[in-house]
Amino acid sequence: MPLAQALVGVPFVVRTMLPVLRAVDERLREAAAVLGASPLRAWREVDLPLVRRAVLVAAGFAFAVSLGEFGATVFIARPDNPTLPVAVARLLGRSGELNYGQAMALSTILMLVCAVSLLLLERIRTDRSGEF
Repeated sequence: MPLAQALVGVPFVVRTMLPVLRAVDERLREAAAVLGASPLRAWREVDLPLVRRAVLVAAGFAFAVSLGEFGATVFIARPDNPTLPVAVARLLGRSGELNYGQAMALSTILMLVCAVSLLLLERIRTDRSGEF
């Protein structure tokens, strides 16, 4: 199941990270190399501080998307260990007010977790000037 969730989240990660990684000035890496930094240290000291917020935003988007993903997990989820969207669908498929109430409660929890994660992403994404 984590593989299916990762496949669902990869486009959001790529879409978020690619422009930021392309915007990193190559001269900064070259300067670090001239000063004796290994490629790993140059990445850690130059690239990572510049792309840290984008990594957090990409991870948050992937989390929010995979949390609510139903299509990929409905085929993979085990009956004894369903995800929230699969549990909601199963409860809605059963008759009775108790099942309906439980489905609505799980939907509310799912909505709140997604909303909180997206609000945190928005807080991370913007700085004081409102730019990315």
